[in-house]
Amino acid sequence: MTQKSLIINNLEFAKNQLELSDSLVTAQLPRLAEILTNHENTQVQFQLSGTGKQFRQPSLHLNIKANLAVTCQRCLDEMLISLNLNFDYLISSTEISEAEENDEIDWLEASHEMDVSELIEDELLLALPIAPIHAHDCSKLNTQSGDNPNPFAVLKGFIK
Repeated sequence: MTQKSLIINNLEFAKNQLELSDSLVTAQLPRLAEILTNHENTQVQFQLSGTGKQFRQPSLHLNIKANLAVTCQRCLDEMLISLNLNFDYLISSTEISEAEENDEIDWLEASHEMDVSELIEDELLLALPIAPIHAHDCSKLNTQSGDNPNPFAVLKGFIK
């Protein structure tokens, strides 16, 4: 499957207050697809909106919605992570000091060829937990590795 090319001039996009709503298949996001258990037909929906003068600078707002299947690191079963992410970016050719102080705003360098799908993939990778585990008890807990019996189960047989 070929990767969908979503290249924009981010400064013009923001200044002209343009809007882009689309979806990507996670198979089109190769770095993300590597860590997902089911990446063939999973949709990632997004909406990118340009605002002319938010925070006195051209800016972008990005909303990403996705349900991603990953492996629980405790029981090794598949689990679904639902994400609804929102990001605000200031667009400038020089780094903005106000953006450094505000954790809710990120800075993006002005670019004639910004790849939107790469930005979305980066944000999804950062949003996923490093070691995902079920919030509640796992369905089956794998306490043994391989065919070897649990050494404590063997010792339990000696106690009478």
